[in-house]
Amino acid sequence: MTQCRVWQFALLLPAFGTLVGCGDSGPSGSAKWVGKTFLLDTPALSPQHWTKPKGAAGDVGSFVPQLLFGVAAGTGSDLTITMTTAQTSVQDMCNPTTDVPASGADYPNIQFTATTFPMRIVVTNPDYPATVAGTAHDMTLKNVLPGRSDTAGSELDATVDFAELYPLAHALSVDQRTPDNVCKLFADNGVQPCETCAFNNQPYCETLQGVQMVASEFPTPITKLSVSDIPVPCP
Repeated sequence: MTQCRVWQFALLLPAFGTLVGCGDSGPSGSAKWVGKTFLLDTPALSPQHWTKPKGAAGDVGSFVPQLLFGVAAGTGSDLTITMTTAQTSVQDMCNPTTDVPASGADYPNIQFTATTFPMRIVVTNPDYPATVAGTAHDMTLKNVLPGRSDTAGSELDATVDFAELYPLAHALSVDQRTPDNVCKLFADNGVQPCETCAFNNQPYCETLQGVQMVASEFPTPITKLSVSDIPVPCP
């Protein structure tokens, strides 16, 4: 039995006052994440953090919105991660949340995957404003929650579909922005060619990868939102 024995010392040695001997009573391991929200400020990452698609990683990665992760406890070391996006460090209330399972048994290492992750992208640049409702497929995040001594081994991987994201291709005139023209633009400029999407057999997918990134604690809990909670159109 491990209990604090301060009361015993207080009775035996009242002249010395209360003696401490309880140690650190704070959470340990993955419990340090539970009940908290974390922000991965992807737009603040430099182009060097993006490694895929080869030849345009920085350009494609720059459109990834801020990512929020809320951590809840499950059974034993199991966790539930609630994922969503943010705009200017405020939860995007037009983006549904996604719950995914994870294990905290290997703290501070952790990996979790969303098979489909709604990812609303808002570009506020006045030269090429755009709002796109996209989906990241097989989005896997490895070691992005805080607790490690460095960012080595942290990684974001996903498949994105330019049948959805083509409006972001500001290098093309508005009337030329089509999925086929975006993939042709990639091919003409030495970018990793578009691939056939595993989920619909259409030839417009690219692999996205970011490395050496870590989330920081965020003060506001995530509001869980289903598709039915979001008005159409959404601001």
